[in-house]
Amino acid sequence: MMKKFTYENHGATYNIATRSLDSYKIPLNEINLTTGNFNPQTLIGEGGFSAVYKGQLSKSWQNCTVGIKRLNPQGHQGKKEFHAELNLISRFHHPNIIPFVGYYDEDGQMIIVYQYAVNRSLDYYLVDPIKRRSLTWSHRLKICLGAAKGLDYLHSGLGKDHIVIHRDIKSGNILLDENLEAKICDFGLSTEGPRNQESSQIFTKVSGTNFYMDPIYYGSGILRKESDIYSLGVVLFEMLSGRPAYHQIEFVDGNPQHLINLVRHYYENGPERFNDPDIKDQIDSRSFHTFKEIAYQCISFVSRERPTMDTIIDKLEDATDFQMYTPSDASAPSSSTHHLSFSLLSVMSKMALRFEEKQYVLEKEIVEIDEATATPEQLASSSHHLTFFVQPSCNNYPTNLKLKILVA
Repeated sequence: MMKKFTYENHGATYNIATRSLDSYKIPLNEINLTTGNFNPQTLIGEGGFSAVYKGQLSKSWQNCTVGIKRLNPQGHQGKKEFHAELNLISRFHHPNIIPFVGYYDEDGQMIIVYQYAVNRSLDYYLVDPIKRRSLTWSHRLKICLGAAKGLDYLHSGLGKDHIVIHRDIKSGNILLDENLEAKICDFGLSTEGPRNQESSQIFTKVSGTNFYMDPIYYGSGILRKESDIYSLGVVLFEMLSGRPAYHQIEFVDGNPQHLINLVRHYYENGPERFNDPDIKDQIDSRSFHTFKEIAYQCISFVSRERPTMDTIIDKLEDATDFQMYTPSDASAPSSSTHHLSFSLLSVMSKMALRFEEKQYVLEKEIVEIDEATATPEQLASSSHHLTFFVQPSCNNYPTNLKLKILVA
């Protein structure tokens, strides 16, 4: 049986057809063929209760390359987590959540199959110096923004009455596809609950990963969505520093410490000290300050002071815009014409745009214009409006199209 529903997430509307869980079953013989009967050579990762194998399914599954997560069949733990993850991941539909392919749950075998992420996990990049150096600051901003959008979906994209708190956001649970698009994975510890403010706290047995876990949750056992926000803040600082949160770091004054302790120590005086030296010359100063400020708010010791996911996404988008537009660029705007330095994802009758640290609101007028034949009056900006041109190279637009956008 298939059901259809629509949801909106940051201006994008998704029409999703949901299938019954039974329709996702994959026969065990298909999985055995895919992994060579779980041949150790196909093993790509291990966790507390499970192992992950890489394989390629048959033509019946479009020859899809997959990750196959298998609960230890000799173990007595992890069954609750397996069924919790299966229940959730089969309902998720978002570009920044790892796509679910299928499962097997019979004869003592508990297996979840998901789409394989070519670039593996984010922490795989952080622990490998060569891999880490390949991640530019722009790459890192893209990954952080994707992870934030995926987390926002968990908190608010599953209907007005439901929230999923991941409980184990960390670089090891953020996978990267061939385009370095972030995909949140591993929902075995995730908790689902009501979304209304009064009931948004959940009493649970404390679970998660050291160095990423919200200290408020650790001390009280009270789980809120802000606990995920804390963990995301740790990941943001991992990306800025190029160091995993669990590695000890020694600065010139000795006394090795873990990343977040150093962040708290140096944030006010010398925050550049924990920047990754491989990217420090790439980072626009406005991008850096916008990024570090929102990341630091995420790890506040006061839960109510942590930003909302909407705010985090807005600030990461600002940091990305600043990075893409630098005043010294040849493409910097002249006094007469202003060029958008970021890609528009959609054009609506009314939307917000940020440009040079000011907020403007699009007011209905979107006019296709050919610059070669336009009159001076068409090109000029009035005292009440600023005129922007989307250049032909802008993503998602035909190369022969220019837009004149009037903003109040």
